[in-house]
Amino acid sequence: MTQTGKCDTCRQRKVKCDEERPKCGACRKKDRPCAYSYGKASALVVQDPNQLTKHGRSKVEPVVYALNSPEDDISSTGFVSSSLLLTTEREADHGKGVFRTLASSSKPRSRKAAGIQKKKLEAYLQHLHSQSALTWHRPSSFESTLIARYIDMLGSGPVSQQPLSILGTWILSIPSRIGSNRMLDLAVEFLMSSYAAYWDNSHSKRAVARTIKAKALKELQLVVCDASEGATYEVLLATKMHYAAEALLGVGSMYHAIHAFGLAELLKSGAVANVDDDHFWNLIDNTYIDDVNEAMLAGRKSVYDNEFYLSTTYPPPRSSSLMSLTPVQRASMAIMHVFIQCPRLVYLVRHAVSHPDDSSALASAVSLAESLWQVDLPDQVSDFLKSSITTTHKPSFPETADILPDSLHFDSVQSMILCTRYWMLQNVLCGLTDTLHRYFPVEVALAMLPDPEARRRIDVDAGLQLAKSLTWAESVSRELPLVPLRLHTPLQISIGPWYRTIRHAGSLHSSGMSLSPELESELSRAYRMKALLINECNRIHKQWDVSTVDEDPLIEALDSMAGEKIPDWLPIRVRFETEDGEMVMKLEYEKTSSSHQERVTLGGETPITTPYSPPTFEQHGSECCGSSTYDLPYHTAPSDESYKPLIATASSAQTNPCMSPGWSASPRPADFLHSTGRNLCSTSGWWPDTSRTSTVLLDSTHKASAFSKRDPSPYIAPSW
Repeated sequence: MTQTGKCDTCRQRKVKCDEERPKCGACRKKDRPCAYSYGKASALVVQDPNQLTKHGRSKVEPVVYALNSPEDDISSTGFVSSSLLLTTEREADHGKGVFRTLASSSKPRSRKAAGIQKKKLEAYLQHLHSQSALTWHRPSSFESTLIARYIDMLGSGPVSQQPLSILGTWILSIPSRIGSNRMLDLAVEFLMSSYAAYWDNSHSKRAVARTIKAKALKELQLVVCDASEGATYEVLLATKMHYAAEALLGVGSMYHAIHAFGLAELLKSGAVANVDDDHFWNLIDNTYIDDVNEAMLAGRKSVYDNEFYLSTTYPPPRSSSLMSLTPVQRASMAIMHVFIQCPRLVYLVRHAVSHPDDSSALASAVSLAESLWQVDLPDQVSDFLKSSITTTHKPSFPETADILPDSLHFDSVQSMILCTRYWMLQNVLCGLTDTLHRYFPVEVALAMLPDPEARRRIDVDAGLQLAKSLTWAESVSRELPLVPLRLHTPLQISIGPWYRTIRHAGSLHSSGMSLSPELESELSRAYRMKALLINECNRIHKQWDVSTVDEDPLIEALDSMAGEKIPDWLPIRVRFETEDGEMVMKLEYEKTSSSHQERVTLGGETPITTPYSPPTFEQHGSECCGSSTYDLPYHTAPSDESYKPLIATASSAQTNPCMSPGWSASPRPADFLHSTGRNLCSTSGWWPDTSRTSTVLLDSTHKASAFSKRDPSPYIAPSW
């Protein structure tokens, strides 16, 4: 029978052993060294699987952790069972520690003895593990370091309370993707460097961010230009992170607007490869709203207002068993389905108001408004609101405790974003319907639209809910107020119901009617709420170093989004070009007296004004409601004779024009020209800059206004 308890010497010499401890009889007789170390666990060897040869050998020296270090032996003998004896010790060949062999003090000679010894050794090892954990092994590979930095940026708080989750739930999937795509890795590094520069706005931090940006942008350009089969999910994630990183570095550079346009073009067709089903629609849900807000101000159709998204987001009947939707899915689909059509409704209402004799224009506007109201949004989102909101009996603001006696608490940041988007949509629809009622009271009276009193109740209730949401938004993170920033645009839109209440009371008074006590109370409440919301919006501006806004331009913008005239201080077109090696932003305006163009160097030079010939109304209307071409101009200005725009036409299969052959011929993404004939970046801060008014940020994902009066931080744009 084979002996299992031989000493090392007898085992090597292949002779019998009496298994005496601490020295067997054969070794004692010949005065040989005697040790019992065979089959005993004495050290833990850690190897990096990424550093192995094809034969399984380690390329680098492995890390050896002794189960008991010499220091522990000096400081304390530790726990050693009285039934175990130390038989041998020897230094490890590499690393630290020693190999120790323990043996039972008794002399059993069988498999039973080995089993008893093994159990006692396991008990000892468990004790060691409970007393002192092994040193944390942190691999030094680039991917592992990047993952650790990214997780540190997100923080250790609950996922539902992450300020950065305003970007979408896709941020949680990034660690699992690091290391699989160089373009994505560089985009992650750029975002983290911009995040660090946001906290520490020193020259060194910004220099690091600019260096990483140059590499990340080059890699993104190469991937986009080489793509032949359409957009991929990785390209979307990288572009979204570039967008967020540029916003953190400062929106005064306007580089984030290029990525915003790129995202809209990549997502326009809905054809994206390698999508992550768990996060793809959440990425869309947190991206489309920026284009919709800008489109309503700019007077154009949203790029998402197409057959693919309209059919995909149309909510099925609640009684339907063909499709099972969660409350958040149903609410998200219904809100997106209506919201992406609002810019088209704004344009149709504006055209009907400016052309009162055009009955077909009015019919188109009323028909679209009816179809949007008939989606019955309150019913579609009711389950979601019940499950995600709780009411706390604490006034949102002490000065308006009689108006806002309680505040709202949301179960997550994403829930707050979707709820406030629904209430903002209610305000937008009510504003458009109010415009139709005021200009066409007889015609609209026969339409299937809410009557004026019902509409005012819906409008005011949505405004109250938005005001009650600010307290929770500010409680998420005091140090990084990203959530209030995301709520900024809905808060500004919520000024609309109070402004419309004041205007309605003024129209009644001017017509000779006396105001009832109830109406006077409503009027007083409206004045107080309007002043409160303007102050709160300006307070958010100050948190993000953005100049405050006066009431007049804000009211003009709200009227414009409700279908009235576009203010002449909004640029009708924005494009980026390179002149003398510098990136230049060109703004084109159409004012009552004349048209002109401003040239703004992104480094912050004084604008240069030149004459400009604007497009005709017919050209603009064609672009807004039916054009399928996208101009990607060369570096020369449109007035130059050598200017020849590159046309990339979308095919009937809804292929992405950014991935067409024309895309690769474009000099650089910075040269995008927004083909709608209006402003690409109006939501980033296009406000009149006069002695009475200053600039304001109307897009809720940006750090500073594009035309802030504050001194901008030094920023050198990389060479494109």
